[in-house]
Amino acid sequence: MRNFIFFLLFLIPLGCCGQEIKYTQQAADSFKIKPLNEENLYKFKRILELNKGLLGWTKYHAYLGYRKMVLKEHDSAQFYAKKAIDFYTKLNPIYPNEEKSLVHAYFTLGYIARLEERYVESTTNMLKGLEIADKYNIALKTYITSAIASNNLSLGNNEKALFFFLKNLRDTLFIKSAQAEITTLTKIGVLYLDGYLNKPDSAKFYLKKALKRSHSTEYKNNLPYIHGNLADYFRGKNEDSTLYYYKQSKVAFEKFVLDKNSSPDNSDLYQMINNSYVDIYENQISQAVKDLKFVINNLRNNVENKNDRDILRTAYDNLVLAYEKSNNFKAATVLLKEKQVFEVEFLQIQLTQQLEKLELEFETKKKEEEIRSLKQEAETTATILQQQRIIGYSAVGGGLLLLGIGWLFYKQKRLNEKFKLVSLEQRLLRSQMNPHFLFNALTTAALLIDEKAEKAKTYIVKLAKLLRLTLENSREDFVSLDNEIEAFTSYLQLESDFSEKFDYHITIDVNLETEYITIPPMLIQPFLENAVLHGIGNSKSRGDIKISIKKATSDTVVCTITDNGVGVAPKMNSNTGNHESLSLKIVQERLALYHKSNETLVSLKNLKEIDPNLNGTQIVFSIPFYTL
Repeated sequence: MRNFIFFLLFLIPLGCCGQEIKYTQQAADSFKIKPLNEENLYKFKRILELNKGLLGWTKYHAYLGYRKMVLKEHDSAQFYAKKAIDFYTKLNPIYPNEEKSLVHAYFTLGYIARLEERYVESTTNMLKGLEIADKYNIALKTYITSAIASNNLSLGNNEKALFFFLKNLRDTLFIKSAQAEITTLTKIGVLYLDGYLNKPDSAKFYLKKALKRSHSTEYKNNLPYIHGNLADYFRGKNEDSTLYYYKQSKVAFEKFVLDKNSSPDNSDLYQMINNSYVDIYENQISQAVKDLKFVINNLRNNVENKNDRDILRTAYDNLVLAYEKSNNFKAATVLLKEKQVFEVEFLQIQLTQQLEKLELEFETKKKEEEIRSLKQEAETTATILQQQRIIGYSAVGGGLLLLGIGWLFYKQKRLNEKFKLVSLEQRLLRSQMNPHFLFNALTTAALLIDEKAEKAKTYIVKLAKLLRLTLENSREDFVSLDNEIEAFTSYLQLESDFSEKFDYHITIDVNLETEYITIPPMLIQPFLENAVLHGIGNSKSRGDIKISIKKATSDTVVCTITDNGVGVAPKMNSNTGNHESLSLKIVQERLALYHKSNETLVSLKNLKEIDPNLNGTQIVFSIPFYTL
């Protein structure tokens, strides 16, 4: 009754003695659609309808779309969110109050895209929303960064995901919500597990913290995943703890409430593989095999993201374990080969997606550059016309000054173009593996499968790890020094395994916190490839490569690579046109750009110049870094 009376009071001013009140823009701007319900949305709509000249339709449709998203009416939500964006794009000039409301429109589109596993699209919309949220300091931004972090986790962009999760964890307002804090702690724990960032101690720390927080609050929905991931941490280390946590995961899942707006997809399949591990060790092999085959059949032909890949990978591992426990080694061997095929197929999907992403980014940047160039040309033309009027009344010195300014603009534009070209070349270069190396590695793997099956399994795991690291690093502008060391160590392990003609030694400065230092990726490996292929590769004696990484200044490290090969050629340039010389040239150009210097930043010497009794090459170069 009270609401009805209030509604009548609201309508009375709208029409009195046949006259309608026309609201001002200030009234529309100051109207708060709080709480966000149908009644308040209708009131705001009436204000806009009574004065066709008012701005506010972007705000109305953005909030209406957000409301529909909360009500899980996703088709309507997307329709109104897109309508809000369409209204805003037609505004000229832009209006801040309308721009603010776009945060809700982009969040709505990004949120629904994430639920439907369209992670790239979701991230694109969330980033647009984040830009506006940062501009106007809108509280929704922490939930946007949380979604961006989750998308990057699903896409395999581990470093970016960790960056955003840790950022949210430092936001005191965000972690006031027990659900937000526990979910974030859990996902950080997952990121540190093997197969991701491979920091098991950190994984255990964050998962235990999430578990403790869950027990002290009413939010329990994350418990199946916390227990399941703790079991994964102990797997292969402590069987009793592994079984304990899988059993706890099963108990917690019985109280689990599925929420389609927040719960991970395939949660039932995830729990099924956790339960199967317990069944295997309780001799319920037939039940475990039945469940695991069900999981594999449901996911095998529909894996496009890392979440589903991890579920399927664990299902394969558990089914192999079940066959081994029942002494069915033939079936276990067949399944291992099927798993290897799946891993290769998934890598190919990721590689294809990465290439498509690179092409799209390239085309987008081209279009943006064309638009920017046209705008700059128009602005320059207007400036020149104005300057021509001034020149008529100015001294010759003013004309010379104008020419000097024009030359500086031209030089700056050329430098920008060069930077973009080198950056694109490097991104394309680091997205591919050396074909010669990959051919040798796959040939070796094929031979080992027939001759030494156990060694083949280890070898293929190492190769898959290197491919994964190369793929992930190719997406990032900066990676942790730990990650970079792991990548080039994997490369050296594989090269040394199949050539069996060289040793390698890695020395890291104890003062470097490699986990928290981030550097540009793929700067060290090209020099190592050169040392392996052209240094010790052409030497008759057993090869030896030494890598040393030391802290030089507060923001640079120095890397020294020494080999005992044939020594460097008189000139190292790209005139030969081969892949190695091109990669080295691009690395040097990248270093120059990062250091903002035209000086030679790579010192390359024959060891005979240092000591006549020594053979080989020494490369010394500095790499800039920043600390997380």
